[in-house]
Amino acid sequence: MHSRKALAFVISSIFLTACTQRISNSIKVGAGYTISVPEGFTIERVATPELTQYPMLAFLDDRGRLFVAESSGKNIKGKDMPNQPECRISLLEDTNGDGVFDRSKVFADKLSLPMGALWHRGSLYVASAPDFLRFDDTNDDGIADRKEAILTGWNILNTSSLHGPFLGPDGWLYMTHGRHGYKIQTKEGEQLEGLASRIWRSRIDGTGLERVAGGGHDNPVELTFTPAGEMIGTMTYFMDPHNGLRDGLLHYVEGGVYPKPHAVVSEFKRTGDLLPVMTKFARIAPAGLLQYRGTSLGADFKGNLLTAQFNPHRIQRHKLFRDGATFRTEDSDFVTSTDPDFHPTDVIEDADGSLLFLDTGGWYVDACPLSVIAKADHKGAVYRVRKVDAAKIDDPRGVNLKLDSLAPEALAKLMEDARPAVQARSLELLVSKGEAAVNALANASEQAKDAEVRCAAVFGLGRIATPAALKFARAKLSDAEAQVRTAAARVTGMNKDRDAVERLLQMVQQDEWPVRRQAATSLGQIGEARAVAVLLAAAADAEDRFVEHGIIYSLIQLKDAPAMLSSLNAKEPRIRKAALIALDQMDDSPLQQVQ
Repeated sequence: MHSRKALAFVISSIFLTACTQRISNSIKVGAGYTISVPEGFTIERVATPELTQYPMLAFLDDRGRLFVAESSGKNIKGKDMPNQPECRISLLEDTNGDGVFDRSKVFADKLSLPMGALWHRGSLYVASAPDFLRFDDTNDDGIADRKEAILTGWNILNTSSLHGPFLGPDGWLYMTHGRHGYKIQTKEGEQLEGLASRIWRSRIDGTGLERVAGGGHDNPVELTFTPAGEMIGTMTYFMDPHNGLRDGLLHYVEGGVYPKPHAVVSEFKRTGDLLPVMTKFARIAPAGLLQYRGTSLGADFKGNLLTAQFNPHRIQRHKLFRDGATFRTEDSDFVTSTDPDFHPTDVIEDADGSLLFLDTGGWYVDACPLSVIAKADHKGAVYRVRKVDAAKIDDPRGVNLKLDSLAPEALAKLMEDARPAVQARSLELLVSKGEAAVNALANASEQAKDAEVRCAAVFGLGRIATPAALKFARAKLSDAEAQVRTAAARVTGMNKDRDAVERLLQMVQQDEWPVRRQAATSLGQIGEARAVAVLLAAAADAEDRFVEHGIIYSLIQLKDAPAMLSSLNAKEPRIRKAALIALDQMDDSPLQQVQ
């Protein structure tokens, strides 16, 4: 009898120990090592190597399935990767809703190096240099049965490769590519060739491919977008290692050229000095990037950035602040580890507000990581972080709402729902309805109390892009909130909305710095010749480097040499500077080199 009680006590103790470890703010890994989060948070392992091996980057679809881009665990060199396509995409599922993945399938295999995944409108889009790929699962069995190379021609060098894609709020797909060269035939028959690192975008079918920004840095990795549509990315080598610095966060803008100084920056139109780095890091090899949308980690986390950093074995939190027309951050550690083989590479927000992050394991030693010995026996894992006192979110994805069956007006109201996944899915359904959803989106853009919801509605109208939709989006150029005006300016520029020119001309001269920057950019995208005089006048007090860039880059695009030549005699030195740089950089410049 006593032995039974003792056995029951032992079993109970083991169970309690396991539960305590699961809800602890640290978890034991390896030979006495730990992974820790701050007090008030918990961490647990939710996918082991039995389900996923060498996970690099991942994406959650609207059903909560996790598509994981996995390495083969081998350090295969550059051009050999397409000849030895041993990587894959795994599909992980949590079948009982306990937050732990318990089923895995190989969704697609025989890939060179899949550096990202995006589930969008029923297809999986993957950057796997040299290709930008689309996969379809036509019978919904969790295994892709159709594969299409949408575009091809990006060179590959280990993980300094093609990354993404990332869905912009404008509905375009964005990708990043390191400084390794490319030669691409676009869908329209244009040949694009170069050596510099680039930010790319295209429509979902690959049409409209264009180079957005870039520079001399070695490897831009992941991108995220603010509600106003501003693009921020992780990157390596804004400079060769010096004074403890090397990597960073960049605020990417149209036509922006970024450090490090390198011969390849000659490929770009320059507007002056290389644009500055937003946040400077040491030699950390940053990869995954997230802007947190929810409040489950705490109200003060909303809008924060989180980065997965390979070398220092950590995930950092970055509070984001406006700094003129760009941003600055305040940085602190969030996930840390004593394990030298713990290498986080991605961080993802789940629908319930918890965080998932990927540890790729110990396989990678090429290029910028500080690892020197490949340890393929360390196969990585997936972890989840929660806040201890976070309120439980019922139906976080809105499954019970039957969103697919709702009318536009009901979907528009759900854009103000407290659940970010419900907001995002409602917007996507509204956009898919086209003209039938315009009035509902217009009402949301006008009546929603939350400025971020109004931004989303404006982008939804811009994606529908009918005359009626653009009319309502254009009206938000006069919204009370600067971020909504910024979003509206971006929409009018991307859609080349000439009816927005008069208001944009006002904004570029007198508004908050981010709005002026975007208004200047949009005038160049629209291609309105009469904007030249106003842009030159706006340069007079453009003390902000990002605003100055937007003005000069648009002047280069507008190519009005006579107007700029006459401005070389302007009283204000900033006008003369803008005119001279634009004249120097425009195609068929009238300036001649003096021997």
